[in-house]
Amino acid sequence: MSVAVKEKVAEYLETATGKPVDLDPLPDDTPLNTLGLDSLLTISVLVTLLEDCGVDLGEHADSLVTPSTLGDLYAIAGRFMGDDDSTPGDSEMSREQRSQLDYYQEKLAYETDAADLKTALEEGQDVVVVDGRSSEAYEREHIPGAISIPHRSISQDSLAGLSKTPLYVAYCDGIGCNASTKTAIKLATAGFRVKELMGGLDWWKRDGYATEGTAAQCEAHAQVDCGCAG
Repeated sequence: MSVAVKEKVAEYLETATGKPVDLDPLPDDTPLNTLGLDSLLTISVLVTLLEDCGVDLGEHADSLVTPSTLGDLYAIAGRFMGDDDSTPGDSEMSREQRSQLDYYQEKLAYETDAADLKTALEEGQDVVVVDGRSSEAYEREHIPGAISIPHRSISQDSLAGLSKTPLYVAYCDGIGCNASTKTAIKLATAGFRVKELMGGLDWWKRDGYATEGTAAQCEAHAQVDCGCAG
């Protein structure tokens, strides 16, 4: 990301919030709501940015996905401002290539894997792991530190005590279960930032990570780096 992009984003944020914004010390995963932007102001910033860049909103409807972090906003600004640090050959991409790139970028924005989640937890990142299965399944076995919020019980009242600052990672048993998807939908609808854990508890265990509960798995066998991190 170029300095020009960061400075331009800072200008938009200062105009929206009415106060100076220093983005230099802030990491890319800083939630926009911590800078004083609610959903309406965020959309206003996005629309202004796209209009200033002369973007055809009909042709680039995918750009209307509301950003939730500084990194999201930088990516959009860099894409349409011709950022020198953006993907090589971006301006020469065909519509099909652009669509493919957008698709894979969105996959990473909406899901994570066991290795990345383990790293995030070990580094103390602001992440909350949510088990969307039944309370009985949670008691039997769950990811260490996860909180139990059965998707069927999710309501505004049950979520009232949760902060919207962290990133929430929802999981269930695995690919044969859709409780994590239902949990993610309900959390996102309530205004939380959320990702879905690929493969759920099953893939977490297959990667050899420990679990908690009455049927807990000890972190016993050696780990082999699959190379997916980074």
